[in-house]
Amino acid sequence: MLSRLRSITDALFRRDRFEHTLSDEMRFHMDAYAADLVKSGVPGPEALRRARLEFGPVESLKEDARQARGLRLLDETRQDLRYAGRQILRSPGFTAAIVLSLALGIGANTAIFSLMDAVLFRALPIKNPNELYYLAHGRKGNTSSNYPLLERYRAANIFSGVTAYEFQTFRVRTPAGVERENGSYVSGNFHAVVGVPFVIGRGFSSESDRDRGANPIAVISERYWTRKFARSADVIGRTLSVDGRTVTIVGVTAAEFTGLAPGWHLDITLPMSIKGLGEPTFFDARDGWTSLSLVGRLKPGVSEAQTLAAVNTVFQQFWMEPENAWARKIVQARVEGFFAHRDTAQSAGDIPPGALVPAGLGSDELRGRYTKPLRVLMGLVGVVLLIACVNAAMLLLARASVRAKEVAVRMSIGAGRARIIRQLFSESLMLALGGGMLGVLVAVVSSNAIVALFNTGEYPVLIDTSLSTRVLFFTVAASLVTGIGFGLAPAFRATRVDLTPALKSAAATIQRATRLPAGRTLVTAQIALCVLVIATAGLLVQSLRNLRTFDAGFARERVLLFNVETTAPAFTEASRTAFLSQLLDRLRAQPRVVSAAYATRTPLDFSSELRPVAVPGYPAPADVGASAHVVTAAYFQTLGIGLVRGRVFTDQDRAGSPNVVIIDEKFARDYFGEADPLGHVLVLGAEKQAMTIVGVVRNVRHEQLRNDAPRTVYSPLSQPAVGIDGRALSPDRLTTMIRTSGDPRALAASVREQVRQLDPNALVYYTRTMRQQLDAALVRERFLATLSTGFGLLATVLAAVGLFGLMAYRIARRTGEIGIRMALGATRARVLRQTLNESLVLSVAGVVIGLGATLAATQVVSAFLFGLSRHDPRTLVTVALILLATTCLAGYIPARRAARVEPMRALRAD
Repeated sequence: MLSRLRSITDALFRRDRFEHTLSDEMRFHMDAYAADLVKSGVPGPEALRRARLEFGPVESLKEDARQARGLRLLDETRQDLRYAGRQILRSPGFTAAIVLSLALGIGANTAIFSLMDAVLFRALPIKNPNELYYLAHGRKGNTSSNYPLLERYRAANIFSGVTAYEFQTFRVRTPAGVERENGSYVSGNFHAVVGVPFVIGRGFSSESDRDRGANPIAVISERYWTRKFARSADVIGRTLSVDGRTVTIVGVTAAEFTGLAPGWHLDITLPMSIKGLGEPTFFDARDGWTSLSLVGRLKPGVSEAQTLAAVNTVFQQFWMEPENAWARKIVQARVEGFFAHRDTAQSAGDIPPGALVPAGLGSDELRGRYTKPLRVLMGLVGVVLLIACVNAAMLLLARASVRAKEVAVRMSIGAGRARIIRQLFSESLMLALGGGMLGVLVAVVSSNAIVALFNTGEYPVLIDTSLSTRVLFFTVAASLVTGIGFGLAPAFRATRVDLTPALKSAAATIQRATRLPAGRTLVTAQIALCVLVIATAGLLVQSLRNLRTFDAGFARERVLLFNVETTAPAFTEASRTAFLSQLLDRLRAQPRVVSAAYATRTPLDFSSELRPVAVPGYPAPADVGASAHVVTAAYFQTLGIGLVRGRVFTDQDRAGSPNVVIIDEKFARDYFGEADPLGHVLVLGAEKQAMTIVGVVRNVRHEQLRNDAPRTVYSPLSQPAVGIDGRALSPDRLTTMIRTSGDPRALAASVREQVRQLDPNALVYYTRTMRQQLDAALVRERFLATLSTGFGLLATVLAAVGLFGLMAYRIARRTGEIGIRMALGATRARVLRQTLNESLVLSVAGVVIGLGATLAATQVVSAFLFGLSRHDPRTLVTVALILLATTCLAGYIPARRAARVEPMRALRAD
């Protein structure tokens, strides 16, 4: 075997040496046989002659030896590739048309797949990610938890290690001012349990959580190290001021590690012991589930099923303890309808089971949101690639008819049909691989543009779409499959020629090619596929338009928003109240400012706060919760929320005066029916805070535009408010809203300056218009609509080019026929009409078939539609008209050229 491998290696890379060795071997056997004849008495010259005769043709024997070693196939393949390369270079226009079409199709597929790889398939760059699991609960795997449960799992010794983390935004003081950075609080063994890679320094391995403030250390990301410290090697030991506390940097995580949540980059990580300084009750609180996530690593040799059984036992014991009564009450309320829009963990009265959720790919929030959209886009882009393949197949079919005489000559001198097919197929593969290589460049450029769609909102999604091995393998596989798809049929068709007519003249072949039924079929299929892509894109674009223009109860134009944070230690309750009051006065005094207000929540800001509510004397609906908002008096004027009856808040609604509340129309209808709600008492919150209803305002879709407006209550910021946990809401993070008479963006710089002048300790961040906030809430819809529109345009161009190419080819082959007809009296208008009718028939057939396919296929995107059905006639008719107009224009140019044929010149050329 080693000798055979060495021989093959020499044949591939040292061919001269191999041929020389083969000749020496043949000569040795011939000389040995001649020597035997000489020993038997045959004269030397005669012995050599007889040896040559009996040995046979040397070159034939060499060929047999090459074939025995498998070299003949390699030699023929190399010859085919060389010949294919020469043919491709001889026709640069033909080559460019195919390669460019395939590059656009393959590049678009690669771009979407690279996004799928980053979101759906890419494992975390940690040690043995398949051993890592989220410790969840409930049938749907709720990963929210609390610290006492973490300690319970640790005490049970189920895992080799259990840790926890909680996302956080930190205030970091730098020489340039105060900045917000993404980060997290983690348990003291986080980096050791997760297996986080480091560039320099170390992570947390055994720091105690309950020893509050004993470990003022921090770990930063490679991105933050590069951005703030210019990758300085002495960063270890340097300090940061985070949320008013000084911490020492002990490590820098590797660039590939961005945290356990895809799309969220952790720049600063602090130990949980520091969190305990600001929240002394955090480690013992059991009044509900928090955003704390628990992660465990399986013990060696212990199966997932065994671990799950132990987790379930520990969780259910913990769940039934008296200290968790409030948490059970919350879940019970969710089951019975409270928080009705959220997922139900179990039926009423059930004990939720413990659960294990694989953590090797990170948390599933991003995957859950974008799995279906990415699959839809992958289907659309696959159709686009199919259209590109049809284009390439039509071009190769046209070229095959031109090369019919060449194929006939090669077959007449002994070339087998299989060999010719293989040679033609080699050209197709080379074209496909060329399209794939160019497609990688298309994918890189388009991926950057796609990722930019996610960079909106307060917390933009950061996705790494760099080319991975999996993506490159997909590109190569797509190129090979594409080459096979568009290359096989033309190769087989090219070898089905009648040798005698083809060798005499190309006329018979040309006459056969003018019919080209396969070309017409391909064009019809191409247009049908194009209808499917464009109709889907049209439905998604129309849905996005409906969402943007839908009256959700609040103003979207001329409103500027920015967040103000007053969590710095320098702020007291008194100074915070004074600062907020002075800032509001300054903002109202600005030119072009109509009104200004504060609120804890604004429409479509990704927040949600549902609180229990009751109205004494009136029956409660099935879902007894209400969406709670804390606002200032001008909130309704600023956002254009109309007052239906009663009044809005005034300066007299302050601390010490009777508590008041404003409800929306849905709340009034659900609780009071046709009765007047004004003056009735509403009991809000876990502490049953009594508030008098003084006004009713229009319904507003605060959480999502797709869902009906939730039942909503508004309470004044100037009066104490109670959260769902029974604690007073702290107004240290508020959204400021300004309604202007002009472009609100012109005020962005001045409002930041006003805040800085009032108090440099206050932090202003996430400045945006209401229109930008709306776009941030519609990221998924904009993502689908934008990309599907791009794919629809690409499909239209490819279909138009395909029809143009087919008609141009057919007219070029029918020049003689057209000349004869015009010589016999056919007018130019008649020739133009008949030629244009042919392209119109193909277009109509393709549109009809495409509309039928669309009606069946758009069921996939029905979940993403808003304000229209998947059979929306206006969209489908518009798509049909656009495509008919486009294809008619593509067919008109060749038809016009046919009508300009000079009869005598055409007959002379024929």
